[in-house]
Amino acid sequence: MSLGSILNVARNAMNAQQAAVQVASQNISNAQTDGYTRERIELTAAVPTTYPWGTVGNGVSIADVTRTRDALLDTSFRSESADAGAASTTSAALQQIQTIFNEPSDNGLAATLDKFWSSWSDLANDPTNQAAKSVVLSAGQDVASQLNQSASQLDATDQQNRQAIQTDVDRVNQLTQQVADLNTKIVGAESGGHPANDLRDARDSAVDELAKLTGAQTIERSNGTVGVYAAGRLIVDGSAAKPLQFNDANPPAITAGGSATPLAGLGGSLGAELGLSTSSIPDLMNRLDALTSALVTNVNAIHGAGTAYSGTPPVGAPAGNFFDVTNPPPSGGDPRLTARGVQVAASLTPDGVAASAGANPGPGNNDVALALAQFKDTSVTITSPGGAALGNETIGGFYQQTIGGLATATQQAQDNETVQNTMLSNVTTRRQSESGVSTDEELIDIIQHQHSYEAAARLVNVVDDMTQTLVDLGR
Repeated sequence: MSLGSILNVARNAMNAQQAAVQVASQNISNAQTDGYTRERIELTAAVPTTYPWGTVGNGVSIADVTRTRDALLDTSFRSESADAGAASTTSAALQQIQTIFNEPSDNGLAATLDKFWSSWSDLANDPTNQAAKSVVLSAGQDVASQLNQSASQLDATDQQNRQAIQTDVDRVNQLTQQVADLNTKIVGAESGGHPANDLRDARDSAVDELAKLTGAQTIERSNGTVGVYAAGRLIVDGSAAKPLQFNDANPPAITAGGSATPLAGLGGSLGAELGLSTSSIPDLMNRLDALTSALVTNVNAIHGAGTAYSGTPPVGAPAGNFFDVTNPPPSGGDPRLTARGVQVAASLTPDGVAASAGANPGPGNNDVALALAQFKDTSVTITSPGGAALGNETIGGFYQQTIGGLATATQQAQDNETVQNTMLSNVTTRRQSESGVSTDEELIDIIQHQHSYEAAARLVNVVDDMTQTLVDLGR
């Protein structure tokens, strides 16, 4: 054992404490950096020296600088982030759809239908009143316009949602390529045996965002790379990224890596967006089309059996359809039995509005007007465009069921969003307590390492004094 050995111990201690202070400083400087993981220096006893009379330590050495990361918390965070992203996307979309129907209100379809039935009731009270016939015609046009507008706004919402899908697919592809590139860099950087903390932080941040978008999960391999799975399909495999493709069809679909098989069970906000354009919006449109078809078919059946009177003296003529049923319309466009295409018959004028029917029709007969006024409370079989029975209901009752179902779904989505955001907040707090930086803790560590550094410096002074004593003895 020599004085030089003691100096070596002091030097190692000073180097180690200096490195520890540097790590703590790095943590403090990145306390507000998104995605940064608190680093921790790992100190270990240096390999001791063995003498014939025993073993003496050689001080401290730096084993590694590691990240304080909990894999289970990462998994929980990504799962909750995906659920919260899906809930938020669904809630926002359903609230937007609710504003399209604007129910209950004086301007919604329910009020417009009520005005339509009331106009027939007014005509039944005075079947020869030309002004009442004009009101009926105008009320019918308002119903058709309201259905057209609702369908158009639903189509616009669907188009916006599909654009969001494409945007998110593009972002996912950027992130998967980023993860694949980082996998390659991490393998190279860690070939010397020490973790590449900054690169791993960048990769974890990318994976976090992928999880929120797709519900992605990861598996870490022994060489330091990660594989990323979405909907059970591998989208990052080592240094290879497998890009997603969006098929903007009906129904829309997302595939991966050039496969023709759509991804099933995609999570996160992207999965929610896909669900909106696959089921939620089409289901609403189907119900709107079913309502339109039932309305047009039944109103035409009653009106077409009537007689329209005009002129002086009144002359009767067979009434035609109230609503146009041209399929497709001569000028092209949507079929008339859909909410997109419904329209009052182009040739219909107030003179062509029928109020009379029955065995003794005449200008004063009100059988058609009365039947249509009472149709408001008549239950009919309502079927989807595909032929599936949706119920036996009044037109207004079916519409109220549709709006009620939408309101319930929206409220459930809002409640689910609140729950999921709370769960995400909780796991984020736990994760932050594990991986985040506490400046107070880091300052305490700096003070402790500073004291250790000062102690090692004093040891150098002691060796200096001992050396001086030896010199003095040799004189």
